[in-house]
Amino acid sequence: MTSLKTLTAALALAAPLALGVIAPAAHAQEALGDLTLTFPHLKAKTGQVMIAVYDSAQAWASGKPVRAASASAAAPTVKIVALPAGTYAVRAFQDVDDDGKMGKNPFGMPTEPFGFSNDAPVMMGPPSFDAAAFAVKAGANAQAIHLN
Repeated sequence: MTSLKTLTAALALAAPLALGVIAPAAHAQEALGDLTLTFPHLKAKTGQVMIAVYDSAQAWASGKPVRAASASAAAPTVKIVALPAGTYAVRAFQDVDDDGKMGKNPFGMPTEPFGFSNDAPVMMGPPSFDAAAFAVKAGANAQAIHLN
């Protein structure tokens, strides 16, 4: 009888552990995509292209990216790997003077090249998340962003 109690207790303890092992395995099979970003026709080949990837309108509005990256302006291609399939939008600028921040004039207007995914246009401020949004599917995905 004691061994049956011990076995029952062990199974009761093992069940949550087994569920914990199963849950990550199911999550690991979630569809993941790789995103390659290119920045064609840069006027200057100096500095870095700074990139922020957003996964929602709320993150876009708050300025809290899910991923951030940079690439040399001399060879401006970045591969962002293992993004869960979904909708994303990208903001990018070329840090020409390599000071780590976007240059602005006294009125707050950018003085360094910048752009958005889908080449979403700027109208009195940055475009909406929806204007810049694109789908990332499992496998390879690509976006070319032209910086102005």
